[in-house]
This record gives sequence, structure tokens and C-alpha cells, in this order.
Amino acid sequence: MKRIYLDYASTTPLDPRVGKVMEPFFTKVFGNPSSIHTEGVVAKKALENARTTVARCLEAHAEEIVFTSGGTEANNLALFGVISTFYLLPSTNFKPHIVTTNIEHSSVLEPLRELERQGRVEVTYVPVEADGIVKAENIVSAIKPNTALVSVMYANNEIGTIQPIRKIGQLLVPIRNSKFILHNSPNEKQYPVFHSDACQAPVYLRCLVNALGVDLMTLDGHKMYGPKGVGVLYVRRNTSLAPFLLGGGQERGLRSTTENIPAIVGFAEALRVATAEREKETARVGTLRDMLHSNILKNVGMTEVVVNGSMEKGERLPNNLNISLFDVDTEFLTLKLDAKGIVVSTKSSCLTDEKESYVVVALGGGPKRAASSLRFTLGRNTTTKEVENTAKTLVTLIGLEH
Repeated sequence: MKRIYLDYASTTPLDPRVGKVMEPFFTKVFGNPSSIHTEGVVAKKALENARTTVARCLEAHAEEIVFTSGGTEANNLALFGVISTFYLLPSTNFKPHIVTTNIEHSSVLEPLRELERQGRVEVTYVPVEADGIVKAENIVSAIKPNTALVSVMYANNEIGTIQPIRKIGQLLVPIRNSKFILHNSPNEKQYPVFHSDACQAPVYLRCLVNALGVDLMTLDGHKMYGPKGVGVLYVRRNTSLAPFLLGGGQERGLRSTTENIPAIVGFAEALRVATAEREKETARVGTLRDMLHSNILKNVGMTEVVVNGSMEKGERLPNNLNISLFDVDTEFLTLKLDAKGIVVSTKSSCLTDEKESYVVVALGGGPKRAASSLRFTLGRNTTTKEVENTAKTLVTLIGLEH
């Protein structure tokens, strides 16, 4: 039985084109890029070619691309890195402030909670609206004279809603020009620094750093048909950032360790393919998602169905459908779908210990809605037949429960 995989927000399969460019770097081109001999020079050239490819896709400078072990590390480097610069100063007599939203990925929220626990920052968690989108004006209104960092994700990993990153970036410009932070900052003209976790975005959204107005942006290889264990933090020129990995000084001193060349080469190719095929794939998968949505609403009878997050065009990733099925045990339903060869999820795969989705809680409607959520995320291998079979099987299983 061919399984139907509809959990692309959790991870994506490696694109064969990506695997092909990676293969030589496992065995033939194995040098350390920090070495000065021929093998090292060849590896270094591959590293810098990959960096240039990523930079082109983002319309950034090559030296602004920092390779990491994944999105989680990149987010941690962004958050801890900005805040740590203040504590490296000779005298710091104020506590940095951070503005974020209440639906960020756990790799943003957990570092922020740790910084709060340590007493190093104060954080404002701006709530999203009922449609899962934060108002840019509310983000800006939360800024204080000591705001060092604004961190807002580009697209949510659970409900797929797209945040107004470009508008936030535009609204931050006059604040920076007014030198809002007046004292004890490494470089007062750059504050507040603007970070966005864009791990879910590249396959469907343009991630052009200057157009978005971001200073820091996180990407992850395995969310875009690249390898696991590799990510990128875009770091705009002159952005003050302190490393938390020390050693050989690789990646401009921001991420010391021998670079993972096969994964980095794969990341660059994955981003190149995603950029080249974005428009076509967005249209194709959006049609399939809408078909799935329509079939479920049309055929699910005795169960109340609520879509979590806006379904308006341009406000949601085209591959994402997140619904709540009231009076249905969606965890058990997920297992039953799995037994039928259909792979979906109930919430973020990074929340294995959570009983309900904090993202859906943030939309309102109470814990019952959050505990009954079901996420479908489509991808490159999804077909019309798979969508039809999924809707049919889901309806049958829900009917059996009732």
C-alpha cells in the first residue's frame, strides 16, 4: 500500500536533485574547508559557492549568510546573540526588552522564557487576532525605549498563517531613525533588531531580506526538501550579534565548528529549486488544498468543523489546512488514519509533550477546539487522487465514531 504523506510542515523528503549534488561530498570531496591543502581548498570553494547561491535567493550579501545545524540553532543564535551583546558592554544599567507574538515556534518561545527566567530580559507577547495574524501596529505599539529585538515568524508552522513581516519592517524604520534606544547599546542606530523565523516560508513565499526589512532571518533545510541538520541565519551587515559556540572561528566567528559541507551544498540546492519553482508549486498545491477543504466540509456531517486561521489568499500558506473536529478524538483519529496509510498530525511535531496546541488556543474558542485540531500539510508529491482518498477515508472514520 502506497502511503499518503500529508505532514510536510513537519519535514519534507529529500528532493532527488538535492541528493544528487550532495553525494560527491560524502566520499570524494571530503576535505576540511579550513585546511590549506588542495582537498581543503576544494571543500572551501563548495562552501562559498553554496553561500553565494543562498545569498542570491535571498537577495543578500554572501557574507551575511551563516550556516547552522538547523532552524532551532539559528533561532537561538538570533535571540541569545542579540541580547548577549548588551551584557558584553562595560556597564549596562537597563534590561533589554523583546517584542514577539504568542504563536511563535517553540525554538523561539523557549529561549525567550529561559532569558526571562535568568532575569536578562523582559518580553511582551503580542496576541494574534482570531484569524491567526498579528496586527503590525500592535507589534510597533509594544515597543519601549529599551526594546532591543522584535521577533515575528513569517509563516506559522501549525496553522500556516502569514504574518505582515514587510509592514512591520516598514514601521520599524522611523523608530530606528529616531534612535529610540538612547543609551547602553552596541550600535543604537540598528535597534530594535528585527528577526523573523521563516522556516516554513521558502517553498511558497518570497524571502527577500531587503524587501521584508529583516535584520535576521532563520531558514531550515528539511522544511524545503533539503537535508536535516542544516539551517541558515541571515545576519544583516553591521548587526551586533554575539556567538554562543566558540572555537575555530568559522562562519565569521558566529558559529565555530567544521562546516557540514554535504548538508550545506544540499541546503543551497534545495533553496535554489524552491525559489525557481515557487510560483508554479504554489498554484498547484493551493488547488489541492482547497479541494481537500471543500471535500471535508461537504461530507462531514455530524461533527462541527472549524478552520483554524485565515483562509484568505495571501494570508495562509497554500499547502496548509488546519481544522478542529469537535467531539472527535483527533489523536486517535490520527492513529487510525496512519493505519490506513495516511500521514497527518494534530499539532507541531516539536510539541510531543503537549496535549493541545497553544497556537490554536491563541485563536480563541477554548481548550476543546485546541485539543481537537488536525493538520494537513501538502507537498510536491501530493496528487489529486491522494487528496480524494484522504477526504473519503477521513469522512468514513469520523462516521464510524458517531
